[in-house]
Amino acid sequence: MTSNYKFNAPVHIADCDSYDIEKIYSIFSEAFASLGITKDLIKGKKICLKPNLVLAKKPEFAATTHPSFVIALVRILKEMEAGDIVLADSPGGPFNAASLNNVYKVCEMTSAVSDDLHLNDDFTFKDAVIGGVKLKKSHVISAVMDADVVIDLCKLKTHSLTGLSCATKNLFGIIPGVEKFEMHSSFPEVQDFSAMLVDLSSFVLQNKTFIAICDAILSMEGNGPTHGTPLKTGMTLISRSPYSLDVIGERMIGLEGKVFHLDIAAERGFMPRSHGEIEIIGKKDYPTFEFKRPDSDAGFFLKNLSNICGGRIAKLFETKPNINLKKCIGCGICANSCPRHTIIIEKKKNNKKYAKIDRSDCIRCFCCQELCPIGAVDIKQNIFIKLIH
Repeated sequence: MTSNYKFNAPVHIADCDSYDIEKIYSIFSEAFASLGITKDLIKGKKICLKPNLVLAKKPEFAATTHPSFVIALVRILKEMEAGDIVLADSPGGPFNAASLNNVYKVCEMTSAVSDDLHLNDDFTFKDAVIGGVKLKKSHVISAVMDADVVIDLCKLKTHSLTGLSCATKNLFGIIPGVEKFEMHSSFPEVQDFSAMLVDLSSFVLQNKTFIAICDAILSMEGNGPTHGTPLKTGMTLISRSPYSLDVIGERMIGLEGKVFHLDIAAERGFMPRSHGEIEIIGKKDYPTFEFKRPDSDAGFFLKNLSNICGGRIAKLFETKPNINLKKCIGCGICANSCPRHTIIIEKKKNNKKYAKIDRSDCIRCFCCQELCPIGAVDIKQNIFIKLIH
């Protein structure tokens, strides 16, 4: 893979303190003009909007892309004479109509439906030759494979596994349904998983016209990507490169230099690793924040211990998922989403169901925490890590 404009691209940053559609539309119009996103790239093309719909949660929880972004974007795309526009994602869990229709409804994406936009109802997928360093081939949802243009509508969030959920991580959702759990199982180490994310996103960049738009008006700190705390940051970020955008997002949330997949993308020559080498268009003096980190973020501390004693020291200090029995309702979603099938549902003497984790084969992917609908999965920290925090 060789670098080109799409990989090493500037980032447009703008203030935006609300989800007012007219204001967002104005920002998008200015950004498209300044980034060279012209009518020639859009006219007559099949467009796939890839939002972050990780879980069925309302927009005010800051876990999912706000529908105002979709409405404003569709307006611009139609002015540029786009062809068919579809909104498509594959959250964790079954990739089928029943599951996705509930997600669309709760995330309020149904409010964005118009004559110009439809929600994906094609739940098929196709073989894709990724040809990456770690990921050689994969299934990819048909809505993305059939598109000429992919627009990545991501959120700015912390993430229990990768540290940052933004443009690159959002593209993990093009892998259909439960096959994402298989990816976690195949790449249990965060470094390998991060390399897989770079392989997958680079596949999209090589084969599609690509635009990344980050909803950082209401972001998420703490136990993201689903059970953190909303934090108003009042920004939008737009780029032709997911990596350039993520480098700025990483700095904005106080994780500069700590996200593995950006180390890997930089090593492959896809963008400069330093934020200072990325061209900023628009608001050059953008704010930075100290986001509360996930409870699992011992991973950043362990980054420096991974090669000591064959990794045994790092294993000693690893954080682990833990079922909160006071909250657990025994719904079984965590068990169904566990890549290594280390979670079972048991009954207590009072017939109350609850989840139980066998940690002997747990790979610390935190899928159970991410997909638990009520936030009943906590993170158990080593006492030394607690003292550091």
